[in-house]
Amino acid sequence: MNLESLYRRSPLWLQTLAVSGMGMRLRMLRYGGIHVRTLAELRRSQWLSSEALRELQCQRLSDTLRMAYEDVPFYRERWGDAPRLRSLDDLSALPTVSKSDLQAPREVVTARRFGGSRLQEVHTGGTTGKTLTIHCTPDVLRVNYAFFARLRDWAGIPVTGRVATFAGRVIVPPEQLEPPFWRYNLASRQLLCSSYHLSERTLPAYVKALTEFRPSLIDAYPSSIEPLARFILEHGIRTIRPRAIITSSETLAPEVRAVVSEAFEAPVFDHYGAAEMAAFVTQCEHGSYHPNPEFGIVEVLQDDRPAVPGEIGEVVATGFINPVMPLIRYRTGDLAVASDRTCACGRAFPVLDGIVGRLDDVVVTPEGRRIGRLDPIFKCVSSLREARILQDAEDHVTIEVVVPRGLPDAERRELVHQASLRLGPSMRVDVTTVDAIPRTRAGKLRMVENRVSPRRHATLS
Repeated sequence: MNLESLYRRSPLWLQTLAVSGMGMRLRMLRYGGIHVRTLAELRRSQWLSSEALRELQCQRLSDTLRMAYEDVPFYRERWGDAPRLRSLDDLSALPTVSKSDLQAPREVVTARRFGGSRLQEVHTGGTTGKTLTIHCTPDVLRVNYAFFARLRDWAGIPVTGRVATFAGRVIVPPEQLEPPFWRYNLASRQLLCSSYHLSERTLPAYVKALTEFRPSLIDAYPSSIEPLARFILEHGIRTIRPRAIITSSETLAPEVRAVVSEAFEAPVFDHYGAAEMAAFVTQCEHGSYHPNPEFGIVEVLQDDRPAVPGEIGEVVATGFINPVMPLIRYRTGDLAVASDRTCACGRAFPVLDGIVGRLDDVVVTPEGRRIGRLDPIFKCVSSLREARILQDAEDHVTIEVVVPRGLPDAERRELVHQASLRLGPSMRVDVTTVDAIPRTRAGKLRMVENRVSPRRHATLS
């Protein structure tokens, strides 16, 4: 019996201990040491002048390019000659890189000086289902989490604040029909709520749990917090009053932001980041999307040229924080709105007028649960190029995958298993390999397509 099966069969008290034990492990992995020093520095650097920030970026970019050329075989071969950097504008002379370019052996895409090191692996999902393994050290993760800690500062959340989280972890067995649909992480004063059990029937139980928990912060996917917010408004509930809501991982539509803010009477701080650790964009108190300049450089490109203010373009990111596997002019596949304005918050950070991303359909189970944010299921398929989930019946989904070298039986079984964990036992899952996945008229790939009850956003009716 593996650990996952053992967890699912354990009594609630033992599951709580297991979740808390994992919480303690993550605290050790993410916080302390360099995390504390980095957060202190970030609290200072956020008030630097635009000239000082540009100088900081130029120095960090110069160091990143020099190290990448000298120590990472992928960039030495791709660039040929060592890049010359006289100003930040010279970055545009370098070629962009895609996720496919980086799907190479570890020794090709990582710095040779880390060749004998035991590294952390972070697996991306992303908007196309295409996976990528990011290699880093524990200190890189601690630096990364320092930037999120600064966002919590902006939201007014103390270090000791109680947090309710709706994310992609499968912490409640999919076949469970009665509450609790959450588990307590005692190590971090955190209520981990299942994103996969939300339905009209279960929402009252979630409301009761959040009322009793009294979170300072709710950290959630938009597709998870929206149905809860609409339920609260429809029933006039006023018992859940966090200081702030932080959303991530999905596009936050303006109407969803308005509903969530009204329901909880709290500001919503959206942020954009990724497992690749190439870009970090956070909303300030005035609602502006700020690429964090100490984290890296964010370009918004339209047809390989800089997008003009108000124009939508692809986010191309160059990260500073991961010397193990630097990403330089990395095409994220995500979209943003370019801007040249400044913000009244007083920080000299650049501004984006919005994160566009994509709005996918959601899968609706026979029980009425609306499931969004399904890309974590694809992290088990190492050779995946693209994927799409089609709901073609009330109780059936087909997962289409593009895998040039074929899909091993073990990965096929694991893909079905991961989907079933989130969709529940009433949903049948099949996997089929295809040569290519069709795009929309706009040339986009929709990762989830519901042909039974298509509807944007995860609103429960």
